[in-house]
Amino acid sequence: MVLEMIIKICLALILGGALGMERQYHDKPAGFATNCLICLGAMLFTVLSEIMGFAGGDPGRIAAQIVTGVGFIGAGSILRDGNKISGLTTAAGVWLVAAIGMAIGYGEYVWAAACAGAILLVQLGLRRTLKLVEMIKRYDTIYVVCDPSWQVVEQITKKIEKQNIHLLKSEVTKQDNLFHVSLVASFTAHEFQTVTRELLEMKEVHSLYQ
Repeated sequence: MVLEMIIKICLALILGGALGMERQYHDKPAGFATNCLICLGAMLFTVLSEIMGFAGGDPGRIAAQIVTGVGFIGAGSILRDGNKISGLTTAAGVWLVAAIGMAIGYGEYVWAAACAGAILLVQLGLRRTLKLVEMIKRYDTIYVVCDPSWQVVEQITKKIEKQNIHLLKSEVTKQDNLFHVSLVASFTAHEFQTVTRELLEMKEVHSLYQ
């Protein structure tokens, strides 16, 4: 009994810590210590629910609340900045760490280790995949608000074409005494960042968005 408990504690700390280190290495919320505590806590609550079952109580009462309770922790890592939402991956990771802790508590060590390995594979492999995706050219629209001058529009077009970006379509409208230029082009994520930086350095350009 004591040996089994030591194994569960150590495994919860190892697997929770491994997942937490990945989050902390990439400077994300809920790092090493947080994931260790979540995994260890979920494991302990699961063991207690089993003990309650042996004593004649409902073994699912405590375990069921782990899923609900960990949701509050995950929600704390979700942030919204305008239209951009960040922290969803960390919140999902917290939820899965709790599930791994429960698996350890029930003695399903193989399932716990396999799922932890799968999470690390997704987290680390996904970043490399995204880097490859950023190198692929795609068609998108760039919207530029600038001074009402055709010479400025021509300068914008030349700067974009200078980066070997293929312009498919351009359209100019005038609103509030400013030109609103929409440009459909084929570019990579790196090329878009370069063009954005160069265009925003022009004093005639007021805003740029994708």
